[in-house]
Amino acid sequence: MNSDALPNPMPVFHGTAQNASYREQQVPRYKGNPLIEALPDILSAEDAVNLLAYYPPRDPHASELPAEIRQHLLLDVLHFFQPLPFHIDYEQRVSRLVRDGYVGRNPIIRDHWRDIDRRVESILEAGGIPMCSSNVNGFAMLGIPGVGKTTVNERVLLTYPQVINHRSYHGRPFHGIQIVWLKITCPHDGSIKALCLQFFADIDGLLQTTYYRDFAGGGRRTVDELIQAMARVAAIHCLGLLVVDEIQCLNQAKSGGAERMLNFFLQLMNTLGLPVVLVGTYAAMQILNRELRQVRRNCGMGDFIWDRMANDEVFRMFAEALWRYQYTKIQVPLSKELNDVLYEESAGIVDFAVKLFLLAQVRAISGGKEEITSTIIRSVARDSLRLAQPALNAIRTGDMRAVATMRDLHPIDIQSAVQQIRKSALLERLAPGTRIVSDINAAAAHQPTTATSALAPTTATNHQSAPSPNPWATKKSPRSKGKGAPSKCLLVRVVDAGLAKGKSAHDALAEAGLIKPLFAFQSTPDPSR
Repeated sequence: MNSDALPNPMPVFHGTAQNASYREQQVPRYKGNPLIEALPDILSAEDAVNLLAYYPPRDPHASELPAEIRQHLLLDVLHFFQPLPFHIDYEQRVSRLVRDGYVGRNPIIRDHWRDIDRRVESILEAGGIPMCSSNVNGFAMLGIPGVGKTTVNERVLLTYPQVINHRSYHGRPFHGIQIVWLKITCPHDGSIKALCLQFFADIDGLLQTTYYRDFAGGGRRTVDELIQAMARVAAIHCLGLLVVDEIQCLNQAKSGGAERMLNFFLQLMNTLGLPVVLVGTYAAMQILNRELRQVRRNCGMGDFIWDRMANDEVFRMFAEALWRYQYTKIQVPLSKELNDVLYEESAGIVDFAVKLFLLAQVRAISGGKEEITSTIIRSVARDSLRLAQPALNAIRTGDMRAVATMRDLHPIDIQSAVQQIRKSALLERLAPGTRIVSDINAAAAHQPTTATSALAPTTATNHQSAPSPNPWATKKSPRSKGKGAPSKCLLVRVVDAGLAKGKSAHDALAEAGLIKPLFAFQSTPDPSR
């Protein structure tokens, strides 16, 4: 194994970079600190809503477009974001956390870097050097998978530049690269070494540095050395906030691994004053309750428990924003019945509600109904949420203990679900007696003689009397039942007639003009391909 190789790829989320522009501060203890003054203005609730919201543009005449185009436009609902009260609460927590963490780390005061060096050296000592100026050093965000933890984290973090380049501060030389925030994913095995390596790799990708090579090259560094190196890099670049996602992976840590990892985060908070936000599912609650009691008591950590939405005005606000993205020909208002059905089938989980709304429209458009109904929503939930039903039922009944023991809710594979709905709708439209089959039959009546002869009804008797080198031609078609009546489906009749003449199904359908080679559909046919 090559120890110099980069760690396994993790989801990397990066923001923007900008040059420092210093703002006057209204909070007295924030004044005179370039790390705080370079941050964007503190947002009001109204400003936060406007900044976090994202509504993909929708053509008012979109419902008049062809069905295949509208089914592409439906994907807009996967990207819209409606800010809700708990999103604003989270934004305000992060705003206080970042600024409060910088209060005790002012790089222009005398002996700042000497003090930082002393703190880094003591990072492994029990208790470290306490930060007396910081009262809230971090918190844990726990919630059901699919409620939007990762999405709101990323949208809130993007309200800040990730990197700020400092050149001078009020006429005084001040050079430095400030990293306002960094979001990393907890290693699947809860390993501190893997976390440190991922930290260095992410910083290198962000700043084009060589920290991974310098601190992890050769693989001979001990975990303690990597911890100190990580703390030093975080201090050099004045890291303002560390967000660790998927913290439930600590449940997979080896004996003592979870405790050591959480103690490491505590040391970063206490010794460097670096705020840490731990994000995960309820599966992490048992570990956090057991290991972080001292953290909550000593650091004033306020947990952010994110449960599913209640069926109240907040969910109604979300559903009304979602309802703008109807692409069916018949636009239906959001009635109380539709709101309640969407809530019931999604259990108040944002991810499921959005995808059920999308899939309900796919089914309505594909099936020709062109209208969202409670029946369609329930049918989509029944077909596409089968794996998630045990967890959803536990959530509906309030059995959070059962939910916590589940590794995860099964998310909807949106591409597979859309494909299955379209397939079912197409099969229904190809059924005998439907308009599309009648149109094909009518078109086939005008085909050349060779094609028309292939469409003649074929009985079991005709199969037996027709000489054919194909041994299957003497067998009774599995689709012909009872008295051997011919199939009413055009495609089956064409294939049966072809088999009777020793032809393959492909050749029979091609001769009947029902299938064509791929180049026939190109704008410039190329028969040589």
